[in-house]
Amino acid sequence: MRPLSATEAFTPALERTKSLLRPFSLKLWLKLGLVAFAAEMGAQFVFPPIGNAGAPASSQSSGIGAVAGGLSEMWIMAILGFGLIVFLVGLVVLYVGSRTQFVLMDLVATHTTLVRLPWHRHASKTWRWIGLKVATFFAIFVLLGVVLAGPLIVVFRNISRNVPQPGAAFFGSFFLIFTMIILAVIALVTVVWTLRDFVLPFIVFEDAMLAVAIRSAVELIRREPLSILFYFLMKLAFGFVAAIAAEFAILISMLIVAIPAGGIGAIVWLALRHAGAFGTAIMYATFGMLGIVFVAALFTAVICMGGATLVFYQAYALYFIGGRIPSVGALLEPPPPPFAAPPFVPMVPTPLKIRSCDS
Repeated sequence: MRPLSATEAFTPALERTKSLLRPFSLKLWLKLGLVAFAAEMGAQFVFPPIGNAGAPASSQSSGIGAVAGGLSEMWIMAILGFGLIVFLVGLVVLYVGSRTQFVLMDLVATHTTLVRLPWHRHASKTWRWIGLKVATFFAIFVLLGVVLAGPLIVVFRNISRNVPQPGAAFFGSFFLIFTMIILAVIALVTVVWTLRDFVLPFIVFEDAMLAVAIRSAVELIRREPLSILFYFLMKLAFGFVAAIAAEFAILISMLIVAIPAGGIGAIVWLALRHAGAFGTAIMYATFGMLGIVFVAALFTAVICMGGATLVFYQAYALYFIGGRIPSVGALLEPPPPPFAAPPFVPMVPTPLKIRSCDS
């Protein structure tokens, strides 16, 4: 497969997405949509904080059962328990989402919709991938904290002293914090895309260790920095267009469901609004059922349309790197089978038949 530019990869990615989702099947769209959304959650890999247990204990309190910072022992234990539950749920989401990233990339590359096989095929690679993501983002946040430590100290000192007219240092620090937050968001998005689009394929399709995958991705970026920068810009532009198209499709789907549901609700209201207590109960039960149908339809539309968009994103990334990573290109465009010459069959001379002449 030859290397494709960021614009050339669009058409084959779109065709592969359409071929994966055809013929239309609601079960297929929901399955791929759920896989895609789980993989997208795994790309964020944000650990929810456990939270603060409360303010420091009062000087009049002693013992665990006393009031600490205005919170009783029961409230402190409830906050800690809730924080622990949130942390464990976040850990489960991180693991499932990270493992589903392997599944989605494998499904799009191999052009199959069987989730069970890639789910088990890449199980051993999950924790190394999670470790890489957590370590990378921890390093970014530590670096960001070191850079913002000075400006934050200046801002908090001015706030704590109730300075009526903050000086230039305050506004300069505030502007620096705002700028650094924007740059941090850009850096986080860039890191997410770099890890997912250029490091993960080496782990999935070549079973590379982390050091080898990172080194290969860095070498790839070093060879074509402008092409990859243009790829990121095009991916951002396609994201805006795809989001608008998906929202429009969801809106159309909602109208298709809302118009008949609203008509049924209006008919029920006109028929049962003066029908007494029993009729009113039936009317509200009907409204509840229509609401459940509407919410289920909305959920289905979001999963299907959003999932199709995320599948295209994955296909677009694979086609861009397919010509640069041979193992990926061989899956997207399998080479033709080698030409096999027909077996040699020796020619056996046919014996001549001599006709006898009767004299």
